[in-house]
Amino acid sequence: MKRLFPGLFVAVLAIVVTGCGDMCRNDQVTVVPSPSGKTRAIVFHRNCGPTTERNTQIAVLPHSAQLANIPGNALILGGDVPLKVRWDSDTAVTVSGLGSARVFKQQDNAADVTLTYQK
Repeated sequence: MKRLFPGLFVAVLAIVVTGCGDMCRNDQVTVVPSPSGKTRAIVFHRNCGPTTERNTQIAVLPHSAQLANIPGNALILGGDVPLKVRWDSDTAVTVSGLGSARVFKQQDNAADVTLTYQK
């Protein structure tokens, strides 16, 4: 039985992680294009059903890319956080309004763009 449990745990975890995409939904809040328009920062809320907390995320994507139903590549915060995004140049973004939100992911770089964060 002890040998069966780790394998069973991994199988259940894999189902939960891969199956989450079907239950999750991304709702765009703000799209902020870079000065040249080649890149954009998308602030969105991700909701994965009634048993998970809604969260606020940022994805940095090329202009032509669509926001896929996956987590953001730059920032993931717990709760509904009113973020502000400002492009400082085509390769630098400042994100403010994090406050005391729980941070689950905070990348310094995403899609060749440097991100700076302010509370």
